[in-house]
Amino acid sequence: MVEPVIDCQHVTFKYMAQAKPTLHDINLKIYPGEKILIAGASGSGKTTLLRLFNGIIPQAYPGDITGQLTVNGQNILTQSIFDLSLQTGTVLQDTDAQFVGLTVAEDIAFAMENDRQEVMTIKKR
Repeated sequence: MVEPVIDCQHVTFKYMAQAKPTLHDINLKIYPGEKILIAGASGSGKTTLLRLFNGIIPQAYPGDITGQLTVNGQNILTQSIFDLSLQTGTVLQDTDAQFVGLTVAEDIAFAMENDRQEVMTIKKR
């Protein structure tokens, strides 16, 4: 049986600065190879959900979480943002704004520089 890559079970999230939760009782399973679209009105919680998947919530955006959210079978609350970044990512609607270089090689080098790779390793790859 194939296990979901992302598994939300009754996930509710409320930012510290808000009186009411942004996400209410989310139940969602995403399986390997699936391509999904998250669409909705402004303020409906799309960005909040993606921040949860990427571990940015609750580490950079604190708040109250109930329910269970796992990525590759691991609870997001027990993983670092770095560990989750090796497993999840987000492609936003303006993909051009997400790139820093003019070429693919420059973007790859940028990512490797952020991972503190040696210059010779970056040039070799």
